[in-house]
Amino acid sequence: MLLLRWQLFVNSLRRPSRRAELGFQALWVFLGGLFVLITSAGFLFGTIGLLKIERPDLLDLLLWAVFLVWQLAPVLFEGYSPGLSFREVARYPVSFRVYFLLSSAYGISDPAAVTCLIWLLSMWVGIAMEQPGWAFMAAVAFLLFAVFNLLLNRIMVGLFERFQSTRRGRERMVFLMFILILVPQVLQFTTGYWSNTQALKPPAWVLQAITPMRGFSPPGVALRTFLLVGNPGWWALGALLLYACLAFLLLQRRLRAIYQGEIYAEAYTVSRELKVQKGWQLPFVDDVTAAIIEKELRYIRQSSRLLLQLVYPPIIFMLVAFSGAGRRLFFSRSPEAMVAGMAGFILLSVPNMAYNTFGMDKEGFGRWLLCPPMLRKILLAKNLAHGGILALLFLLAEAIIIAFARPRVLPALLVTVAFFAVLVIQFGAGNLISVYWPKRIELTQMNSKMASNAAGIASLLVMLAISTIAGMIAFAAWSWQLPWLPLVLGIAIFFAGLKLYSWLLDRSVAYIYGHIEEITGNLGA
Repeated sequence: MLLLRWQLFVNSLRRPSRRAELGFQALWVFLGGLFVLITSAGFLFGTIGLLKIERPDLLDLLLWAVFLVWQLAPVLFEGYSPGLSFREVARYPVSFRVYFLLSSAYGISDPAAVTCLIWLLSMWVGIAMEQPGWAFMAAVAFLLFAVFNLLLNRIMVGLFERFQSTRRGRERMVFLMFILILVPQVLQFTTGYWSNTQALKPPAWVLQAITPMRGFSPPGVALRTFLLVGNPGWWALGALLLYACLAFLLLQRRLRAIYQGEIYAEAYTVSRELKVQKGWQLPFVDDVTAAIIEKELRYIRQSSRLLLQLVYPPIIFMLVAFSGAGRRLFFSRSPEAMVAGMAGFILLSVPNMAYNTFGMDKEGFGRWLLCPPMLRKILLAKNLAHGGILALLFLLAEAIIIAFARPRVLPALLVTVAFFAVLVIQFGAGNLISVYWPKRIELTQMNSKMASNAAGIASLLVMLAISTIAGMIAFAAWSWQLPWLPLVLGIAIFFAGLKLYSWLLDRSVAYIYGHIEEITGNLGA
């Protein structure tokens, strides 16, 4: 059996797409390791610096960073979390103790957990170097703090999976995840506005409420465990142990329910009469294309992550643009840059929309094969649905910017043409990447990414080539004093992009015909 599996693995490496996918995964691991190394050095030297200036009370800010990353990163960046479902493990004849131990220990395989553990180790090394007398109690505190975070993280992941298992829960998660990502940005701009405005100051009662909450929070009691001596330190250690025990009991209760066969299901409303609703009628397209567009938009509506990734970039850019510094830059000096910035932020969502065209079809990809002559129309309709959403977002944002900032007509028209040219080229390249490296999207699982690693690298390479051409055009227009040159070349690139899109679309359809079984296996696995 092992020999057979090894042979299958070796045979898979012979495919160019598989080798490229493994190469991209190795690149992401290298970049992730580099990020962990740099941030761990920051935690180490940050701890040493705070102890040197005799401000150990600020170490809880570093612990807060560990706490928030450990709890929120697996939810916000769910595609990089561990992918084993312990609902499947519960079907095997294992005792509850073994099941609980496996489920809890599996949380350490999360990249966020590994990163936070290394950060805690870096902090402890800094404490041991500067304050050796605190090293033992700091080790005990950090160990309990890590256990608490591990147990709480498994609770958070379980709640998230429970919400993701039903359609109504996924809709609620759209709002919750949006708030989790948006609140830090709003606080950042609000804090900057408060600091620059003498008339607006945080109320005194807010500061009075935050101070005791900071001391009795898990990061606060972990710090007080080794920072205070005598009874206060022991009380802090007891509070940290109490936090860990509460997390243990809550996780035990949740896992026991799963172990005993708990199933999450929606309550369906039974209608007395079932009527078939008429399909959409869209202008300029036939009924088949309109039906595919309607299906794609309904799929997108069910994906909370995709909806979040669509609306997050323009909203964050609007917050930046309408803040104090952004308002002075965009409204007073360069309102045209505001249109260009908005276009760039919206284009950040293109890889998730264009570079995994059949990701949400899963097993349904086989149904498209029942009508092979229509594969080109199917890809085109999907691109129209996804690209139409991005185009609508851009035109709506551009209309708002024109109404408030009133940019010049020629630069705004140039940005509009460039946006649609880039959009067409990206979707053409995305079709080819989608069939070379298809990625199954699971709306109810935390380990499902919206596109493959190869798609992420490919989109960066495409944008690098486009940016290089745009820089050359801008330099030529500046050198020859021809302000109309970028617009003329932009229109030419747009029509050339349409021709390139058509050629790449044909190549994608031809590749599907030659690799039907491989694509169906990747999407149906």
